[in-house]
Amino acid sequence: MPNQLEPEALKLVNQALSVLQEKVKHDKCPRCDVFDWSVDPIAIDVIPILGVPAHMPSSYWPGRILLLQVVCKNCGYTLFHNLNALGLAVSDRR
Repeated sequence: MPNQLEPEALKLVNQALSVLQEKVKHDKCPRCDVFDWSVDPIAIDVIPILGVPAHMPSSYWPGRILLLQVVCKNCGYTLFHNLNALGLAVSDRR
């Protein structure tokens, strides 16, 4: 059974896809050249890292990145579009 999005999530996905139509040159999967995608709005919890070599700070404020997750239904290739960069999210940076 296909994943059914809530109405508000579906509205966000449709707005994001509309914005991406203006910015993206092609919609086929770069790995398998198929046009068959699953699209979901998601948030990923993140912890900032510092320095070279990279390490986690001793104290930090975790954050979230709001994304559009796009998965090829044929091969599973996954890509993300940052919803803040697309103007469709409020940044939670402090």
